[in-house]
Amino acid sequence: MYRRPPTAEEMAAWGCDADDFASDPVDIWPENLPAFNLLAGLGTQWHMGNDSNGKSQPTGIRYSVAYHRMDRMGLTPEQYNELDADLQVMERAALEQMREDRQ
Repeated sequence: MYRRPPTAEEMAAWGCDADDFASDPVDIWPENLPAFNLLAGLGTQWHMGNDSNGKSQPTGIRYSVAYHRMDRMGLTPEQYNELDADLQVMERAALEQMREDRQ
C-alpha cells in the first residue's frame, strides 16, 4: 500500500512493463477492514519531517484528522479505542515499510 511503484522509465530500463510488477492480491480479514479503510483514507495526512540528509520523509499520521474521521463513525468507546490501537499498529508498519523502501 505504501510502496512506490516503479516508473515507466525504471521499468523500461530493465526491459519490463507494469505486468512484470503485478503483485498478488492481499486478503484483509473483516475485523481489520475498518482500520485498513481508515489508514487508506488518511493517505494524504502524514506529518513530514527531514532526515539527516535533508530529505523529506513521513514521521506519522495526523491524528487530529484521524480522530475527526473516527468521531464521525458512530463508534462505541470500546470500538474507538480498538480502532485507535489498530491504526497505530498499521502506522508503525507503514513507516517501517516506507523507511525500508528509501534505503
